[in-house]
Parts: sequence; C-alpha cells; structure tokens
Amino acid sequence: MDINRYKRISTNQTRVRWDIDAHIPVLKEPDYKRGFVKRYFIQKANDKGSPIYEVKRSRYGKYTGKPYYVGTSLKWRVSGPTEQTYDSTGTIIDKSVSESNRIAIRLASDEMPNLKLYLPNLLQFYKK
Repeated sequence: MDINRYKRISTNQTRVRWDIDAHIPVLKEPDYKRGFVKRYFIQKANDKGSPIYEVKRSRYGKYTGKPYYVGTSLKWRVSGPTEQTYDSTGTIIDKSVSESNRIAIRLASDEMPNLKLYLPNLLQFYKK
C-alpha cells in the first residue's frame, strides 16, 4: 500500500462514529404512583463484554435501529413492598421490589448477559 492511499483512507470522513448520550433517569411522583419506570439499555453488538449504557427512550431507537448496537428494556419497580406479601393460605400476593427487579434483569439478560453487573442495586430509585 502506498502512503498516499493510506492517507486517503485514514482521513476518510465516512467512518461511523456514535457518541452515546448516557442517561440517568430522574423520577417524578407519577412514576412512584405507577410503581415502575421503563429503562432502556444499549451495548455494542459485537462485544458482549463491552460497557452497557442506559439511554433515554427517545434515543433508544436511534441506537437499536443500527447494526452496531443491541438494546433491551425493562420495567424497573420503584415502589411497593420490600418483602414478599402472602395471603392467609400462604400464596404470594406481591413479590418484593428487589425480587421483581431481579426477575426483570434475568429476562433482559438474554440480550445483555452482564446487565446484572450494571444494575447491582436492586432498590435503585426505591421510595416507600
């Protein structure tokens, strides 16, 4: 390869560059009344060990519409009981917030196996 060809290729402006707009949700009272918030995550498609980013819903489609990223979303509980609730016969009425979030992470882990490492605090954003 000659030096001129190298310079032409290395300065090519058609390279794909994506600056990821990471997002930390700011919850409001309606979110707590509803009991959950929808969270959106992306990761490089060709590297399951690459960093995971949380993004806004409005930007999620921008990333997942391209072949460079995979995405997943989950319903994250932010209010409810901290312990499982049972009726008089021992049937579970309501799972705890942390158990619900653990299940949501497990379901989303098909797309992103390391999501549990990104979300270690199962009571993140929790409010009584």
